Amino acid sequence: MDDDVRTVLEQLGDPADVDRELRKFRQSARSLSSEYGQLADRYAGQWVAAFDGKVRAHGQSFREVIEKIDQERLPREHTIVRFIDNDDRAMIL
Repeated sequence: MDDDVRTVLEQLGDPADVDRELRKFRQSARSLSSEYGQLADRYAGQWVAAFDGKVRAHGQSFREVIEKIDQERLPREHTIVRFIDNDDRAMIL
């Protein structure tokens, strides 16, 4: 095995762990997209953090949400943070 390939594999870690973490991340991303209408009703004008497919923190500022993520000891690298805007804009192409 090439040294570069070995180095990359060592940095990635166990493939099963990587796969599990990617699935969780995908689940969170999907929930933010598919439930956006409900999120807009509940968290309009706020930042939300999703982890493991659930909203785990929300607040008026990005900094506030990051602090909550840290308080909950959620892994930042696996948490999705998004601003929820309830502005229904129409795009005409």
